[in-house]
Amino acid sequence: MNDKRQFIQLKEEVDFRLAQRRHLRERGVHLIVTHSCHISGTQCAPGEMIEDIALGGQTQPHSFGFSHMSLLLMDCLCRYRVSLSALRIEQIMNTDPFYVHYASNRIGCNQCLARPDRRTIRVYVRRIMKQMENVFRDAGINLDPNRVLISEVTDSNTILYKLRATIELLHIEK
Repeated sequence: MNDKRQFIQLKEEVDFRLAQRRHLRERGVHLIVTHSCHISGTQCAPGEMIEDIALGGQTQPHSFGFSHMSLLLMDCLCRYRVSLSALRIEQIMNTDPFYVHYASNRIGCNQCLARPDRRTIRVYVRRIMKQMENVFRDAGINLDPNRVLISEVTDSNTILYKLRATIELLHIEK
């Protein structure tokens, strides 16, 4: 009797893991993006600061531990849900009010915050992939980071970057 119960539990666990893998393949991972210095009544307003990006969908979120530049790049890919070239990402960083006035709501703000440019984006994408690989391994998820942060080469040799994930935005008020 006990063997039958253990078999049923094992079967349910395997079914759950297979369903979880299908979900990850179809929709991508779940990312939790946390913004601080939030002013109530706004949504991703200029002056906010990106605190963290974590892997959700687990019992406990796993922070990726991204650097400042990687956080900016990942936030841009989370907010603009289309394929973007390095040039377009640089244009967004220089024109979108969120990035132009980035972190200006924090006390003692320093307006001279660096943003990724087209020459450094490829480097940061590699670093992001490495961080994702480490977090996926630590979380016990067998997933290739290249299936989450997709790099596509176009016929004109331009690389387009796109994020395949579900996104949850959290805002922490001032």
